Amino acid sequence: MSAFLNSVKADLLDRRIAPLVALGVVAVLFAIGYVALGGGSSSSTPPTSSASGVPAVAGGISVSQPTTSKAVAETTNGVAEQRRGFARNPFAPLPSVARLRASEKTKTSVASSTAASSPSSSPSSSSSSSSSPASSGSGTPQNSEPAPSTPAKPSTPAKPQPVYDVAVLFGVIPPETPAESAQLTPYENIKLFTALPSPQLPLIAYRGVTAKGKSATFTLVGEVILHGGAVCLPSASQCQAIGLKAGQTEQLEYLTPGGQAITYELRIVSISSKSASAASVKGLLGNSSKAGRELLRREGLMALPGLRYSTEAGLLVLSGHAAFAGH
Repeated sequence: MSAFLNSVKADLLDRRIAPLVALGVVAVLFAIGYVALGGGSSSSTPPTSSASGVPAVAGGISVSQPTTSKAVAETTNGVAEQRRGFARNPFAPLPSVARLRASEKTKTSVASSTAASSPSSSPSSSSSSSSSPASSGSGTPQNSEPAPSTPAKPSTPAKPQPVYDVAVLFGVIPPETPAESAQLTPYENIKLFTALPSPQLPLIAYRGVTAKGKSATFTLVGEVILHGGAVCLPSASQCQAIGLKAGQTEQLEYLTPGGQAITYELRIVSISSKSASAASVKGLLGNSSKAGRELLRREGLMALPGLRYSTEAGLLVLSGHAAFAGH
């Protein structure tokens, strides 16, 4: 027997088996200590729960506290309570876990509904914010009606321009008859381009007045011999038009194709001026003799030597000089 024990002791003290033997001894001692400490802790009294029923936290896990009427299996020290309490369904969630899940479901549903409604509401809110003016500090929107625009200043009417009316007498002077007693045809407010004595027998054509109505100008259309105080334009040697002041007369001697001499007299009765609007001036310029215009154009006599029409009112002015107001 002693030989057997000595053999066992030799085997245990062998270097190769010594670590295993030490490990076994440590494990046995650990098991004995765990059994001793676990029994003492299980017999200790568990902490009581508060009156408000808030779940206690054990090891970082939210668990419900045991009650005297019903044991809860999830407590770390619920062995004593389980022995004298009622069994609990382990698949039913704890009250705190149920409330937590319900609150999470509520938050999820609210977030989803908000996300679904935000795209449709944002355009309307942006459009309303862009269309409505900025509100005052009290939150009351300002008046959306546009401010009344400043009325435009009335345009200044054009300055009236002087318009000249020329009255003439023209006709044949019978032979051996004084010029004062001759029956001449009156032409009140003679029209521009009027051919005298007629478009069929044109000798002269009225062209207008010179600056400030000093004289009336006539273009020589037929071949005549001049007698009187008229001014020849552009010169006495090249007389293409004549100018007469108010009260002056000029006699035109015309030879018919048969050789008969006929004397016509042109008398300027008056050259008067009056103020008229721009529209009236335009109407007077348009109210010219069409037959006389066509006659002058056909004969190539539309141009006046040394004279031109004013761009403002059709007044005759010297070429190269500024235009004067008037017609």
